[in-house]
Amino acid sequence: MAIKKLYTEAMDHPLFHKLPEPEQQYIANLEKTYHFSFQEQRQLLETASDLIQWQKGPLSSWIDENKANKVQGSRRAKLLVSDLLAKVQKERQKPTDYSDFSPEQRLPDKYQSILVTADKLMGRCPCPVEGEKTRCCNLKTLDAVQQCAFGCSYCSIQSFYNSHQIQVVGNLKERLESIELDEDTWHIGTGQSSDSLLWGNDYGTLDALCILAKRYPGTIIELKTKSQRTDWTQMPSLPKNIVATWSLNAPTIIEKEEHLTASLEGRIEAARKAADKGIPIGFHLHPMVYFEGWQQEYKKVIDLVTATFDASELVLFSFGTLTFTKAVLKELREQHRESRILDMDLTAAAGKYSYPLATKREMFSFAYAQFPRIWKEEGPFFYLCMEDPSLWEPTFGYSYENDRLFEAAMKSAYTATIECFRKVNDPVSYL
Repeated sequence: MAIKKLYTEAMDHPLFHKLPEPEQQYIANLEKTYHFSFQEQRQLLETASDLIQWQKGPLSSWIDENKANKVQGSRRAKLLVSDLLAKVQKERQKPTDYSDFSPEQRLPDKYQSILVTADKLMGRCPCPVEGEKTRCCNLKTLDAVQQCAFGCSYCSIQSFYNSHQIQVVGNLKERLESIELDEDTWHIGTGQSSDSLLWGNDYGTLDALCILAKRYPGTIIELKTKSQRTDWTQMPSLPKNIVATWSLNAPTIIEKEEHLTASLEGRIEAARKAADKGIPIGFHLHPMVYFEGWQQEYKKVIDLVTATFDASELVLFSFGTLTFTKAVLKELREQHRESRILDMDLTAAAGKYSYPLATKREMFSFAYAQFPRIWKEEGPFFYLCMEDPSLWEPTFGYSYENDRLFEAAMKSAYTATIECFRKVNDPVSYL
């Protein structure tokens, strides 16, 4: 019987048609035998998709029909699926093993196009709008470019924009010359919809951002990147309220999950060149991944940072980890890209899915403990990005009672550091 005939309306789920034909045939035969509920069908398909991406399939190697056949009726299907999910959950709870994982490096099928106009430029950070489920710093976002040419397996940007088109705002200079910022806009990020520095100033994007930075000298504009491009550091008179930050990760994660991005050493070297030009910099150790060897590799990252920079050269250093919405999980599964990024204990977290709090406490507190005391006393502003407020105390030894106090502390620290950069690099104006 043809797969589609066997399948019919019994498991009307888009993931089925994304699976390889042998998996479709196997699952269709299972359905014919066990008559799964809609929930059980979804769990089977999502698990099959995950196992393919992890290179740990096929699904049949995880299914034990002998155990299911020991019971009768609808209990057979329930037992078969629950046994499968228990095995997979045991796998998810372990640190991810990358030792036998070698994904092919896939070049994103994307092209660039200049937009003549942009209806909307400004937005807000993706922290939950209601309540204080995470500590939110009131970051505003500016989408000068939409979509990214890097191929990070966990990237949520792929779910937001046309996956085959990188759009660059063509009238950015004119828009920023006339835009009026809200009174509470003190910190703008440009890396939420694309990589801020992948194209440098090729399209005049940085020239336009400099105009905005000069119009609003009290507003900090952050450029976040995973690139090693440095030609933009030669631009004359970059305002000191433009801060360049690099997202860092363990070498294993960069190699196997952050495709096409710069190496750890490449990112550090680029940051060093920027700092040598008097440009304020910062780092985001984000997203931290719970994998075998994570302690040694994240210690290496932090040791490299503290050996390459003085504490006073950094404006900020943040920690964060993997967080997924249902929409992003759906998109990642339908892509069927080889990745073990979803080989993790997906736990509900502020309307999204992330690691359990205990795993996060272990990772964040370990990372912060690697910094020398002078970095904690006189160095950058440390914070947790989009994380549960209960994680602050075990990580840093202190916490903020609410978002307002957190934002005030961040603003004060950033502003003070930027003023120090201005005094050092433009002392005449302070005479």
